Amino acid sequence: MIIILDTSFLFALKSKKDQHHKRAYEILNEFEGEKTNYFTNYFIMNETLTIAISRSHGNISFLEKYIALFFKNDNFFLVLQNTPQEFKKIVEICKKYITSKRLLSFSDASLIYLYQKLNANYIVSFDNHFDNILNRKF
Repeated sequence: MIIILDTSFLFALKSKKDQHHKRAYEILNEFEGEKTNYFTNYFIMNETLTIAISRSHGNISFLEKYIALFFKNDNFFLVLQNTPQEFKKIVEICKKYITSKRLLSFSDASLIYLYQKLNANYIVSFDNHFDNILNRKF
């Protein structure tokens, strides 16, 4: 099984104050025992670390939880780098899916691209803008 991880999920994992914290761990437990490969990309790493800095008002000990998630022993997923050629494909995804009622960030579009590229089973996200595009676990 291939699972794509979004910022909202990754942030919720380490923030006990996040409304989805408990559900994030429940989702991980749902996949336990299955051969599951988890992926995200550097756009999502950037978003997650930026949100951690912002919401904690620069609290370094809070940020350390996310550093451990991405770079140390809490890491359970692979972070992939997009190539310049893939940026053009991500732009095409933006053109296809962005409307006045569905505002995707470039980072969100990059996850749609990654999901399609890897033929993923699910995206784990608490953001509903992926609905009707990808199979979302939330």
